[in-house]
Amino acid sequence: MPRKRNTQRRMEIVNTAFRLFAEQGYDAVQMKDIADACDISKSLLQHYFPKKIVLLSTMLNELMLSAFLYSNEQLTSLSAEQRTMIQMSFLLRLLDENPKIEHFIRDVFESQELTTEIMLVTLDWLEAIGVDGETSAIRYAVNFALSGGMSVFFKRKVLKASVETIAEHIGQGFYMLLGEDQQKINRIYLSTAKYCTDRYYEQFVNYLYKHATIDFDSEMKI
Repeated sequence: MPRKRNTQRRMEIVNTAFRLFAEQGYDAVQMKDIADACDISKSLLQHYFPKKIVLLSTMLNELMLSAFLYSNEQLTSLSAEQRTMIQMSFLLRLLDENPKIEHFIRDVFESQELTTEIMLVTLDWLEAIGVDGETSAIRYAVNFALSGGMSVFFKRKVLKASVETIAEHIGQGFYMLLGEDQQKINRIYLSTAKYCTDRYYEQFVNYLYKHATIDFDSEMKI
């Protein structure tokens, strides 16, 4: 029972902090603000999460791992390349349609330390689904494709770039850096078209609601 209560308390803190970060921005929220919102002391908060960045790192891992669940469970018959393309399309659409979550992720990419965290989670997932290539090459390709791609994504309205186009270029850029032939990459992208639809996207979002430990009720719409 004590362990269960501790786990429950940790997730209450994570969910409260996620809401505050999404609404106000990471830099604007202090540990005392989180403790007050959770109705606990700052010292108790620091017992669970010694620093704010530890809390955000935990939150980020929960969010990313939950997002990858859909691919791991529903797209297992597809190749690793196809799953990567589809996952990127869904994640960018999720951010585009949910400004509070985009606000949260923008803060993450403004921090080199947190960008590294998201890269590590992504690398683990790519390895798990069987993306071919040397670890160092995959790491470089992820860093280049995601960092550049997300910079464009956050400026998409100024650049008048569609979410679909940005997702396509991130996916294609990643595999080109791994040495894949352009024609093969184009074939892979075209083969994912039937999955990048409202029906499959709604299925993806419903999976997040069902499996995520983070409470998305007030932050995400279908």
